[in-house]
Amino acid sequence: MKPSEYDILSLIPQRRPMVMIDRMTEAGDKWAKGELLIEDSNLFCHNGYLQEAGLVECIAQTAAAYTGYQQLTAQKEVSEGYIGAIKNLVIYSLPAAGKKILSEILVDNELLGYTIVTGKVYYENEVLAECEMRILLKNG
Repeated sequence: MKPSEYDILSLIPQRRPMVMIDRMTEAGDKWAKGELLIEDSNLFCHNGYLQEAGLVECIAQTAAAYTGYQQLTAQKEVSEGYIGAIKNLVIYSLPAAGKKILSEILVDNELLGYTIVTGKVYYENEVLAECEMRILLKNG
């Protein structure tokens, strides 16, 4: 199956209202892309804008969807992951409710249960946020 054909809840351990990715649109060996339509009712939406925590969580959940997709296609159980560290976080702007944002991650390294990714969030062609994230897999 293509990444976009999976229900996002089968790829990530998060459950509503903490879901910050509607679907994974594409995935490769070391990368993935996702999208989120920002609803005003979103847990991290305040005064009509998705806040910084929502952007960071969007990157983290894109990484989770990538890992879940890799595990499901290998016929393994989807692991939980935890953010171990965030480096070089830059928030350029906050997107408004009603906008569809795109996220992408690139896996830099996988070692000893840690996955290190570089992630970005976009609205149209504008980068809204970017960071490096270290994620620890529970059963990694």
